Amino acid sequence: MKLCRLAATIVLALTAMVLAVPEAAAHRWGCWIQPNRTVNTRNTATNFSQANAALNEWDADTILSIPRLNSHTEVSIFDGNYGNTGWGGLASIESASGCNITHGHATLNYYYSYTSNGKRGVFCQEFGHLLGLDHSNDGGCMGGGYFYSINTNYQVVSHNISDINGMYANRLVAPGGADELARAEEPAGSRHTAIWYHNPRSLSELAGLSSAVVVARVVGIYDAPDIVVPAALEGGEHRVPNQRIAFEVERNLAGRIDRGFDLFHTGNDEFVLEDDPAYAIGESYVLFVRPRDDGSYLVVSPEGRYRVTKEGLEAASHQEFAGVLARGGIEFLEIDLRDLASR
Repeated sequence: MKLCRLAATIVLALTAMVLAVPEAAAHRWGCWIQPNRTVNTRNTATNFSQANAALNEWDADTILSIPRLNSHTEVSIFDGNYGNTGWGGLASIESASGCNITHGHATLNYYYSYTSNGKRGVFCQEFGHLLGLDHSNDGGCMGGGYFYSINTNYQVVSHNISDINGMYANRLVAPGGADELARAEEPAGSRHTAIWYHNPRSLSELAGLSSAVVVARVVGIYDAPDIVVPAALEGGEHRVPNQRIAFEVERNLAGRIDRGFDLFHTGNDEFVLEDDPAYAIGESYVLFVRPRDDGSYLVVSPEGRYRVTKEGLEAASHQEFAGVLARGGIEFLEIDLRDLASR
């Protein structure tokens, strides 16, 4: 049984490699884009030099112009101690006109211990999202924290440059360069995306970061007080909403949690993280969790979240190994976890 499954997994992985989209393809974050090629930016980060270095790369290497101002702009760059949230950085679209981003926030959570290069990489990626780019496995900052460590891969690379130059080729340097995309209706989809501090790329790494793996059902959803951090924004602070999701444990696959526990979750009905969407009462999940200081738990990363459906498991992460785990189902996952524990 195990050998057959291993063979099937290898075939699936090889098939995914053959069918993978070529790296030259553009990686867009939905339809989002800046209105024109001048992106005024305000950098008030405590880690000013790392943020400024990241902005300098986008400014020097692409057709964009990125002036730094000391007033309200298209993009605000800042940082703060947001605590043990699971994410090390956020890109948030605060206002938009159609697909045009009229104001966005690029944020570093320095609760986590990033290297100087890592901080620069987080700023680079979050600002890149606000230019309209998604994650891409190209060796640059847009793939850091997903495909490799953000601490050593922080630069803007040729793929990012060609994506930006293609996206903005028909946009003017000054306001007024609207195109068909800009005149689109308000788009559906996420306005918020994160870079996660933990970056597991195998079941072994994921399990090693977890204190327990459970099958649990959502029995309650409660708004919690906002995370509030001082910032050079209107009102002098940045607020991030969060919830507590009450779960009832149906089964322990590894480690142990008593019958009920609360899960910390960033966001609410209006603030939804792209790869950590809202929970619903009655849904069941396989969760890889670790404890927080306040007694609640935290999913290790999107790779640690799998919704239980009639068809099987549905992975929150697009990482290849997460898809393989989901296709295997709960029974095979439990066998694999036992194998890991016995080594």
